[in-house]
Amino acid sequence: MKKSEKEDLKRRRLERLVSRIAMYKKDMAERLLETKKIFKNKVHAVDIHCHSNHSDGLGTPTEDYECAKNAGIDFLFITDHLSIKQKREIKKYKDASWGQEPGACHQHIGLLNNSRLFTPLKESLAEDFRKAGKLAPFVWIPHPAGWYPAQWYRDEQIEALWTLGDNFAMEVMNGANKTISAYDAFDAKAVQIWDKLLCDGKRVTAVGGSDAHIPDDIGSVWTGVSEARLEASSIISSLRKGNCFASEAPLMDFSCDGKPMGSEIEIRKKTKIKLSFKIADSAGIASFSIVANGRILKHVDAGNKTLLKDSITHIPLKNTYYRLETVSSDKRRAFSTPVYMVLC
Repeated sequence: MKKSEKEDLKRRRLERLVSRIAMYKKDMAERLLETKKIFKNKVHAVDIHCHSNHSDGLGTPTEDYECAKNAGIDFLFITDHLSIKQKREIKKYKDASWGQEPGACHQHIGLLNNSRLFTPLKESLAEDFRKAGKLAPFVWIPHPAGWYPAQWYRDEQIEALWTLGDNFAMEVMNGANKTISAYDAFDAKAVQIWDKLLCDGKRVTAVGGSDAHIPDDIGSVWTGVSEARLEASSIISSLRKGNCFASEAPLMDFSCDGKPMGSEIEIRKKTKIKLSFKIADSAGIASFSIVANGRILKHVDAGNKTLLKDSITHIPLKNTYYRLETVSSDKRRAFSTPVYMVLC
């Protein structure tokens, strides 16, 4: 085969791949739209973590934004590493904003709508995280276990998370280098770390981000934000309250005695509480679990129903967190931020 023929074959294969990805993203966008109709509660799919050509991303901010819309994402934050120059281009869109993801001591730190560029000192994760919080209304820890395909964090990097105080946010799903499905061994490890933090009394909000470095990866995983207006300040307010969940496709709502995800509720000993949940996925729900203090309190095989709505009662015998997780028929997952019971 001549060199020109090989190049032509390579080009045509790339064109077919790009076309298949575009069709997949269209299918996922239609799935999300149909799921919203089934779910009925107001919820926005927000990608809080992606990159443009202002750092190590391949797409321009506009190309990122267009791919986000094609994937059904309602609001996009572009969080470049050592730049917020993307702000100039992305701020022209009402349903997009900026942020930053610099490397810090032991971990990375994500910032949304920071007032200026953040430069970590890289001497203490806790100190860098605190300083980031002075520049941005919302900060979080991206990919706490590392990222696909081979960047596993050492134990000391993970243990640094315990220095961040009693209340912070963390990605429990990250889509780095993944166009189709996000959940993998890195995310399984992140969920394990999350439960350990929660069992140790930390309040850890669950978020998800695509961590896309090419525009076509945007939408692989996102954060579901409830009852927020479609603007940066309102979305950030809901994130700060923990009224959110991480997802690849399913929508969910989880509450205790009418209090939403992220709530801390004081109760007397031997008080019966009511945990209510609602889950939807137009592709079908395979199962769901309610987790309490690192153990499954209730697991149900859902039979691929598209909507589940129910409640259970429980009497916590000690300070307890409860969280909801679900798996769709094609193994896509979602994780709620916990509700926290404090016995008094």
